[in-house]
Amino acid sequence: MFWDEIEPIITDRLKVAVDEAYKVFASYPMRAPLIYCDCNVCMTPEQARALVSTPLREIPQGLMSEYTNSAHGYDRELIEPQFKYLLPRYLELIADCKPPGQLDIETCLDRLGSAGYRTSWAASEVEVIDAFFDAFVEANLGNLYLDKWPVGLRLEFDMIDVLVMVVRASGDLERVLGVFDKAPDPEAAVHMASMRAGVEIRDGRQLYRSAFLDDCPAQAARIGEWLMRDSVTERILEAADLLDDPSYDDVLELGLKQI
Repeated sequence: MFWDEIEPIITDRLKVAVDEAYKVFASYPMRAPLIYCDCNVCMTPEQARALVSTPLREIPQGLMSEYTNSAHGYDRELIEPQFKYLLPRYLELIADCKPPGQLDIETCLDRLGSAGYRTSWAASEVEVIDAFFDAFVEANLGNLYLDKWPVGLRLEFDMIDVLVMVVRASGDLERVLGVFDKAPDPEAAVHMASMRAGVEIRDGRQLYRSAFLDDCPAQAARIGEWLMRDSVTERILEAADLLDDPSYDDVLELGLKQI
């Protein structure tokens, strides 16, 4: 996504989720030295010192991205407390549509996947992360701005990237898909239609096609099958009448071509 073109939607629920993350993870201090990769393509000692010395809520996106790019390996004793200290700022930047990662939003929370947070962290910590994912998806279902591409108009905000981020972070995919299912149309239906363009049939299964999901075939199949349900087709068909705006026809028709 072209994040510099996207206007963040900060709902009350999303703001509460971020504020709650700061509260829940407040007991984890940042203690030097910062554990990071210091090879010639990763973080520099100067950047590491800046990260440690900058107040948490003021750490800029670029500096957090450097840390993400240098966050190799994982352990419970040293790395995990430092990551938990930084995690609320990660979530705040994501909410503000400034994902702290050099490979875009899909990979910026991979360290959560390494942590196996859903089975190894405290229940309050798990819930605050899951609540953030819910709130972030719900907020950005309202992001229906369109960009002009050579192939036609497309959604500016690509919701599939968020689903991939959740999968790679070992988040609760079913819970996030449930947010879509419960969300009102036409917003949810438009995003579902947009995401359908990435579904392909492989070995008789409907899979979402993404290089970022190559190591997650079960989740890729779940997303593909979920998108291709008859109930989703019905929602897309009804969305055109609800929108009464032909600008979205390209996106809706793209989703219906996948039937």
